[in-house]
Amino acid sequence: MIRISGLKKKCSDTFTLDIPDLTVPDGARVALIGPNGSGKSTLLRLIAGVLQPDEGKIEIDAPKQQRGYQPQTPYAFRGTVERNVRLGAKGDADIGALLDECGLAALRQKKTSQISGGERQRMCLARMLAGGYKLLLLDEPLSAADIETGALLEQVLLRRCEQNRTTLLFSTHLPKQAFDVATTALILHRGQIAEYTSTADIGTPKSDFGRLFISQWKLE
Repeated sequence: MIRISGLKKKCSDTFTLDIPDLTVPDGARVALIGPNGSGKSTLLRLIAGVLQPDEGKIEIDAPKQQRGYQPQTPYAFRGTVERNVRLGAKGDADIGALLDECGLAALRQKKTSQISGGERQRMCLARMLAGGYKLLLLDEPLSAADIETGALLEQVLLRRCEQNRTTLLFSTHLPKQAFDVATTALILHRGQIAEYTSTADIGTPKSDFGRLFISQWKLE
């Protein structure tokens, strides 16, 4: 479980992330959505411990070694795609199966310097999933994927999280991704929570900004 109380982080003279209270139960899959600059990446960095809050506290039940964080531009180590995924592996992770699930089997011996941005993002997601984390924090994890590959990876992410009872928080600008993967949506606006609701109810937001934002998402 994640419990946030009285959280404030000043990012500039005009922007402060301000989260008075937020609880994420174990096993929840939360999509962080909102306009650019609304605080999605900052919140993920704070939960990951990359940034420290100016005020308030963040309590996380999962031990540090069971938390995984992937930034918008994930890092690729030197060597092959397979080596990169193996570097993240813990326990009895089946790397061959994971490479196959993520559509990377044909690229396993390819150098990371020779793969595209979309392939790199796919590889880094596979590396995160190989860690078997209890808490995953992913910043725009599929932004570089095409429609077909994105749909594949959404199902892999969903399946793996359900199998491991992983708590997942991920930012996205893709409506379909939020609905297909998340159980809950957190809409941020100017550093504050506008809506925190189940994805089943997101079509009927209660706040003025929630209604404005969701009306632009073309829910289908």
